[in-house]
Order: sequence, then structure tokens, then C-alpha cells
Amino acid sequence: MDEVEGLIGTLQKGYSWERKEAADRLGALKDMRAVELLIKALGDGDWQVREASAGALGKVGDAKAVGPLIRALGDGATNVRYEATRALLKIGEPGIGPLIKAFGDERANVRLCAAQVLEGIGEPAIEPLIEALGDADVNVRINAAYTLVKMVGEHGVGKLVEATKDPEKRHLRREISAIITKINEEAKEKPHDFGCRETKVLEPKKIPDEFKRAMLRDGQVKVKA
Repeated sequence: MDEVEGLIGTLQKGYSWERKEAADRLGALKDMRAVELLIKALGDGDWQVREASAGALGKVGDAKAVGPLIRALGDGATNVRYEATRALLKIGEPGIGPLIKAFGDERANVRLCAAQVLEGIGEPAIEPLIEALGDADVNVRINAAYTLVKMVGEHGVGKLVEATKDPEKRHLRREISAIITKINEEAKEKPHDFGCRETKVLEPKKIPDEFKRAMLRDGQVKVKA
């Protein structure tokens, strides 16, 4: 029996502190054989084991862990959400599609952490987020728009403006304008941090006038300055 096999056995049958140490070590070894058991351990009764398992999956970097890690974003323990967020950031682009779909999740922690991961992934997430503005699920559309606005930058704003020029997308202008209003209001206060990322949540950025004008194009929506 090699080290990985022994650690897998401990992860299955050891005491809680042994399971945690086994998960940590499996992450350090980055052996793909451990992925399935580490995924299963995300449901362990001990939050420290779940935390270690999420961290280990990020180190291994197997895309098959994306779905389970997204579910872990709704974990009741802040440390588990934090490690799941870090793991998804390490896995990166393979998680973009599932993270966007997670915007339809009923749990606020899942939606918030998914947005923060997508912000961290950055540029590769912009085009998929723009496509999500046409998703059938209104919650996905609204959260995709919110995330894009918070990511802004010239590229993101330009793409959003283009996405709202189509007369058939007036509902998107209304939704995004409401989001702009919300961000303008939130900018006066420190945003909440649910332990989803290592650094504090960034203050919402000022929305460029060009973007506000695009929201007002059909004359039906008022946006706060």
C-alpha cells in the first residue's frame, strides 16, 4: 500500500482529526486518485474536514470537483465557504459556466461567493456573463448583470452597452438600471463579507455615464446619479 492509498483509507475511517490531516496531505500530494473521496468528504460531519477537503481539491485542480465545490459555497461554516471559493479560483475557467448557473441558487451565500469567484477569474468570465444576460432564469440574468457591473473596466462596460442596444432587451436595461441604483446606494456603506475570499469585498465602482445613458435609452427607466 502506498501513501495515497493509506491516506484515502484514513479519510474514510479515521478520527476527525486524522481525516483532516489526511485531506491536507492528499492536497499536498495532488494525486488524482484522491479526488472522488475528497469530494465525498465535502459532506463530512466535521467542518474542519470539509474545509481541508475543499482546500485539497483546489490544489489537485480537477474540474470534476467544480459542482461539489459550488455546493460547498452554501456550507454553514465560513471557513468551508472560504476554502471552496479559493479552490474554485484555482481551478479557474472550467468553473465559469457552472458558477453562472449557480446564480439561480436559492441560497444567498452561493450566489455571493459564485460572483466573487467570477470576479476573481476576471477577463475569461466576461463573455459568458454577457451571454447569461439572455438566460431563461431571471435570477441568473440579474446576478450576471450585477457581477458584470462590479467587474466593470472599459471592456466590460462596452460589452454591456452593446448588449442593451437591442430593442428586444429592454427588460435587461430595466434590470441592470435597478442594479446600478443598488450599487450606488451600497457604495455609501461597507459591503457585507460572507467569508468567500481572502481579501475584503471591493467597494462597488462608479458606473460610467455612458453605461447609465444606455440604460435610459428607451426613456422608461430612471437611474440615480
